[in-house]
Amino acid sequence: MGIEEKCEILRGISECVPENGLGEEEEKENLLQNFLPLRSYSKLADQKVFLIIGGRGAGKTELFRIMTSCGGFTHIINEKDRKRYTGLKESEFLIGYVANGSGAKVFPASSVCTDWLKIEKPEELASFWGGLVCSVILRRFESDQEVRELASAYLGDDVSKILIENSNELFRWWKKLEFRKEMWESFLDRVDDILHQRGECVFITYDELDRICSNYGDLFVFIRGLLDFWYRHNSRFTNLKAKIFLRNDLYNAKALQFVDASKMGSYQMELSWNAISLYRLLVKRMANAEIDSLVVYLKKVPGLLQVAAKDKLGYLPGDSEDALKLLMEKMIGKYMGKTPKRGASYTWVPNHIQDANGEMVPRAFLRCFAFAAEEMLNHKDEILNLEAERVLSPTRLQGALEKVSFTRVKELTWEEYQWLQNLINRIHGKTMLMKQEEFLEYLQPCNWPEEERDKLPGKTSTEILEALLALGIVMKTTDGRINVPEIYLHGFGLKRKGGIKRTK
Repeated sequence: MGIEEKCEILRGISECVPENGLGEEEEKENLLQNFLPLRSYSKLADQKVFLIIGGRGAGKTELFRIMTSCGGFTHIINEKDRKRYTGLKESEFLIGYVANGSGAKVFPASSVCTDWLKIEKPEELASFWGGLVCSVILRRFESDQEVRELASAYLGDDVSKILIENSNELFRWWKKLEFRKEMWESFLDRVDDILHQRGECVFITYDELDRICSNYGDLFVFIRGLLDFWYRHNSRFTNLKAKIFLRNDLYNAKALQFVDASKMGSYQMELSWNAISLYRLLVKRMANAEIDSLVVYLKKVPGLLQVAAKDKLGYLPGDSEDALKLLMEKMIGKYMGKTPKRGASYTWVPNHIQDANGEMVPRAFLRCFAFAAEEMLNHKDEILNLEAERVLSPTRLQGALEKVSFTRVKELTWEEYQWLQNLINRIHGKTMLMKQEEFLEYLQPCNWPEEERDKLPGKTSTEILEALLALGIVMKTTDGRINVPEIYLHGFGLKRKGGIKRTK
């Protein structure tokens, strides 16, 4: 294989992680090509399941967007599961809450929600979430005479108009609904009856709930209210249902204190990835990179790709783990060195991107290969030294892990966990492992500026440590010391004896 062909293959690998900066419509064009339907997604077709939890980067938002903009279950559920669950073709997914993009403008801004909670101090949020459901239904069925008549009878024309045109102006409609709970409840009951008669099912779908308000503590008030609302209504309604996407650290946080959490097992599913599913995703991204030589390269591995492309999803990977192992041996070599001492190439990346809870996410996995491919393209002399059809050197893959760690931590501190940056500045340069007593000193809330303390995931250092443990950012050893997994170690600027050798 010539160097030009290898460079083409490396270019395809380097582009297997979509850039975050793509425009909303441009992303939609590639959404299905990048999407891998997992077998575990069949549980989504169960109308009883309304809560989908997963870690950051586990694919919640991608799945949310597939459901709400690409035909619902069409590309998620296979033919066998469609026969198991009736009525899937008549399902429709409406956005019940989202914080970003054009769809966010119909929902109250985070600052509005924070102020509203402080000023109104509601005892419970049934009318808040019920009002937003009403507004979603009213906009979707605005031209439906039967629903319009129901809205006029139960909500009144003035309230209906506000919920359609000004649903983001929370202070304008909340009290009107709070004083007439039985009316909006009855409206939703009657809408559910209509949907049942028509044989239609509408799913109200929620994502980005971690951004519904600007105060971390208040976040749990809103989430608890939403879970309670749908815990009561999902079984009451027959054709008006919900799908709520939520970070698992928020669901498992002690601050949530959801009263019926112990009964939620049959109503939820967890998004999780193993090595096989991650490698299948990598293969799918590579195969659909629109590079002919890359498709030929993949097809040389028996059983790696399915025989035919499936509609808009493009090429789909096969199920054989042996084929995936052969691909890694072909791309990198069987081992991460000349001998088994440095580990098998197939298991190396999954082992090193795990967080403290043993969880792996697609973005970090794909970036390991993408960053390694970029470095190979920047050092083409190294490509010449690779034998046969190999395109990646173990050294570049090991070096990519450090960059993945920095990227992962940067995303955390830039988006959901901005409070982490202050901690990173204090522990930068420290060596792991660390005694728990010493680590707790760095977590004292007084170390943060007073104006930032409301955003901390706890009021004591112990509570903040519990949040870090739940997030999988740190772990406790058997002797009680604190350790940080490799996926976060470099990004935090920490050292550890015996870690991977950094690429110069």
